[in-house]
Amino acid sequence: MTKTNHGGNNNFREGLTGAKISRFLLLPFQPKYLKAYLAVKRFEDISIDHLLKDGVEGVLLDADGTLGPHHTRHYPESVVAHVRQMADKGLKVAIYTNSSNKLFHQFAGIEIVREAYPKPDPRGFDTAMKDHLQLDDPSKVCMVGDNFVTDGGAISAGMRFIYVQPVKGNENIGHSFTRYLGTLCARLYYGDLFKNQRDAGPSTDNR
Repeated sequence: MTKTNHGGNNNFREGLTGAKISRFLLLPFQPKYLKAYLAVKRFEDISIDHLLKDGVEGVLLDADGTLGPHHTRHYPESVVAHVRQMADKGLKVAIYTNSSNKLFHQFAGIEIVREAYPKPDPRGFDTAMKDHLQLDDPSKVCMVGDNFVTDGGAISAGMRFIYVQPVKGNENIGHSFTRYLGTLCARLYYGDLFKNQRDAGPSTDNR
């Protein structure tokens, strides 16, 4: 049976959606949806042993700004190695990005979420978890990303969210600005989470 493609075209996935607008407007007044599980400077800083100790079974990974620069076609070997190590240690891993034209040939064997509603729509996270991680308990799943507006929607879906300081790259100002405001809201309510990170403005590097 052919699956229904809820992703739409690339412009739709990366542009404004009702779910994005709604979450962006609510974040300043709903601090519970900004409470991240962890915050790290680089994706490779995530301790796999820490995740396993805390009962995490599955990991969803954003791509743009998290694993590499926006719209990159090549990812650092250290990033690829860390993704593979997650899988080798028993975590179920899938890449869930709002960019529908990405190429992930470096991640052979890793699930790619292509037919789900774009983040932060809760239905997208549910599809990614059930169809690609083969899990049904969101509390055992982590979403790793650089954006509290989109990736942080995992919190509303009952998942844990790991915030990664954005990787500098070529992205439109609207995306950069909304991400920055989302991070500012998170800093306002949960400043201690970021105490080991440098200031995360609209165009911060990950180093």
